[in-house]
Amino acid sequence: MLEALVCEVHSSALLTATIASAINAMKRTHGGLGEAELRPYIPGEPAIVSVLRNGMLETDLNADTVRLVIQLFDDLTPARLALEHYFSEANTIGAERAVTLNLLTLSTSWRRSCQDALLAVRQLQSDIHRLPAQYTSNSKLLNNLLQDAIMGGSPCLDARGAIALPELPQRRQSARRTVCQPCTLTYNRQQSQAFVRDVSPGGFGLERVPQLIPKTIVQIELPSGRRFTGSVAWCSGSSAGVRFSRPLLPNDPLLSG
Repeated sequence: MLEALVCEVHSSALLTATIASAINAMKRTHGGLGEAELRPYIPGEPAIVSVLRNGMLETDLNADTVRLVIQLFDDLTPARLALEHYFSEANTIGAERAVTLNLLTLSTSWRRSCQDALLAVRQLQSDIHRLPAQYTSNSKLLNNLLQDAIMGGSPCLDARGAIALPELPQRRQSARRTVCQPCTLTYNRQQSQAFVRDVSPGGFGLERVPQLIPKTIVQIELPSGRRFTGSVAWCSGSSAGVRFSRPLLPNDPLLSG
């Protein structure tokens, strides 16, 4: 669960630095990148943060860490709204005039989000020692990018002004998406309430499970009513991995959000 949260915070921090880089470039060019180029990089709120916000995520994070992570995503909401307002005006009155009217609001809101991201990344640093060493490298890289963006730089743009996302040293090897939903687990004709942490095309990561034996066939039902059949790939304490009997299609709603 800690790794999933750190991944989401690091990814959002990188995207925040990217949008701030583009806005900082607007000060110099009075135009810059448009909606089509920027929209794919706008950070949203991942499911795991929504669960953390509601006090339903079982972690041993201290109160300051939880507060700073939530603050990051709270302040991203007005930053996104400011960007949407800019997009709307750019489409109506042109990019150059829209920049003139919106630059102060854009700059202030996205710089604040960079500051929040920097605080969250630094605060999580004390917990990263439990994760692979590459996460420490992530923190160092993000620390530099965010500070540069806060100071008015554009570290996530190349020399031509196009977005050039730096590669984080640690990225998940498979296309996993945070789910954070309760589920009903059926195994050996018994039912138990569990929690789906994340999903990949090949299976679920589960929490709060009973002791499961690898290779046992299980069925998982989500609140939506969808049911999945698979086999236990591994089990350690209250965590487990389940491999689907049939992999999900690339356009499955669970993978695409």
